[in-house]
Amino acid sequence: MSLFKQMAITFTLFLALVLTSVMVLNFNTATEFTQHQLYTEAKNTAHSLGLSLAKAASPDDLALMETMINAIFDSGYYERIALVGIDDTPIYVRETKVLLSDVPQWFINTIELESVSAHSDIMMGWHQFGVLEVKGHTGNAYRQLYHTFLELCKTFAILGVLVFGILYALLSLSLQSLKRIAEQARAIIDNAFIIEKKLPFTTEFRSTTEAMNAMVAKVKDIFERENETLKRYHELLYIDAQTKLYNRRYINTTLPDYFQTDTGLSRGAYAMVSIDEAERFKQEVGYEHYNTLIQTITDNLKEKFGTEENIIIARLNESDFFVLAPLMELGDVAKRMEEVMNAIHTNMKTEGTQEKNTYFAGCSVGLYHENETLKSLFSRADYGIMHSKSDENFTVYICDKEEEILTLGREEWKEELRKSMEESRIQLARQSVIKKEDAEEHLLHEEVFLRWLDGQGTLHAAGRFVPIAMRLGLVATLDRYMIEKVFAHIKEHPGAPSLALNLSGDFVKNHENIRWLRALLDEKTVDFREKIWIEIHNTVALYAPEDTLLLAKMLKEMGCHFGLDHFTLPSQGAAYLQELRPAYIKANSLYLHDVFYDTFTGEGRENFTNLIRSLGITLIATNTENQSEVQALSSMGVSHFQGRLIASASPLVS
Repeated sequence: MSLFKQMAITFTLFLALVLTSVMVLNFNTATEFTQHQLYTEAKNTAHSLGLSLAKAASPDDLALMETMINAIFDSGYYERIALVGIDDTPIYVRETKVLLSDVPQWFINTIELESVSAHSDIMMGWHQFGVLEVKGHTGNAYRQLYHTFLELCKTFAILGVLVFGILYALLSLSLQSLKRIAEQARAIIDNAFIIEKKLPFTTEFRSTTEAMNAMVAKVKDIFERENETLKRYHELLYIDAQTKLYNRRYINTTLPDYFQTDTGLSRGAYAMVSIDEAERFKQEVGYEHYNTLIQTITDNLKEKFGTEENIIIARLNESDFFVLAPLMELGDVAKRMEEVMNAIHTNMKTEGTQEKNTYFAGCSVGLYHENETLKSLFSRADYGIMHSKSDENFTVYICDKEEEILTLGREEWKEELRKSMEESRIQLARQSVIKKEDAEEHLLHEEVFLRWLDGQGTLHAAGRFVPIAMRLGLVATLDRYMIEKVFAHIKEHPGAPSLALNLSGDFVKNHENIRWLRALLDEKTVDFREKIWIEIHNTVALYAPEDTLLLAKMLKEMGCHFGLDHFTLPSQGAAYLQELRPAYIKANSLYLHDVFYDTFTGEGRENFTNLIRSLGITLIATNTENQSEVQALSSMGVSHFQGRLIASASPLVS
């Protein structure tokens, strides 16, 4: 029972007891007064009527006596008036029964009123004529008491409503602060930091709120300091100091994550820009002009590609820049790079440089695909740069023209993907995610991947067709197809492990899809929902924070798990994790190894683990390929793993 109910019941009982006691005392007082008044009036009437009879009438004038007695009796206030002779012989008697129609019988039975007769001797001369007996009418007394009773009830009812209303308002106001304190405590459990600015007027609650605020501020300060330290750490590790672009180290640790066969970003285009003889350029035209040239390249690359989601722009060394553009077409990238090269050419039009053609700048663009390696990618890029510089200065060389992704036309691909879904040729595969605890392994969930069985019976990984579906705007349809298939699988196999589904940015950004998913989950039981793990790419959370927050809140309300896949810490830090509060994040083992074992910047591992632990986030290392990697990460506190070493992807339904 809530504190409000307990206090309300206690105050209600106390108030009811007080009001009832006061009411009973008041009514008893009124009853005694009425009883006394009844006798007093009878006595006064007996004396006054007896005196009048003695003076106005003669012993023989009984008619006058009867008239005078009738006049008093007919007033209705008396139950009995009797004139009795000295020998106890009744001379004249008027009496009536007590009959009341406006007073309930239960009231008459409950309240006992005793009507006492008053007597007065009637003297005529020196002789006593008789005795006058007057008895008050109890009916009037009952009527008066009953009206008094009703008035008391009405008054106490009004008082009760007023007091209860005031009591409710005071309790609500006082306990409102207690509710806010409870919300603060729940927020801390959910790793949210709420500072309560409205301090309650109740002294005890005010002290508690101030203590809670101090504790929350301390935890928040720890989180922010860890976040700032981690941001500086990542900046030193992965950001080029001059251009603020990513450096080669970042490319080396994150690109393998893009080249996986089961990601939608495993296909796209790349571009590399290279200028020759940077040192000689600096010596001949000056360091200031060199800085201007570098800034021109940086600004143009950011302008052409910086607003696109999932694109990586990096400076590999003093003279080379690299762009990875997942899902973009080769022609589009080449056109943008031609504009970048024109800007570079314009910048290098300084006296004695352009005319002599002594400085060269080249650019190569090409396609990358799943199962790509860094070595093969950079080899092609370097080969293209070499051709670009040999062909003509400031030109763009297009590699891999023959490897256009869309070997089928757009409409043919759309038709093929729709037909594949209708014929259930889009199949599901799974890969286990485990938790290593001491020497034991526990299955956390199985991540679901899509597979495409083409018309010739060849099974393709998601990296072959999901990027195409993303370009064609069909990826959200694929997500719905996957969700329906997974839900049907769990329904048919209630004892099956939990399944994790990776949703695309297109699905997350469309609120209609979120409502559709919610309606689908509404029909499921709590046990069913607990088996659903929904994760999205880290870049979706960064580029669509509001849509991601909407999805995360909905999933938490429904009892599902929410996580981020392909996690790398962005340049803006981890503040968005504090808002999203995912249950888990998945990061490439190569990236984690680079962060945890870096000796250049110092305490990155400690800051990283402190930050995610303070938010209650489980860290899952993905792409674990060998035992030594698992052992190294385990020694650093990582206990959850996914990768081919743990389990290869296999069909969901064998």
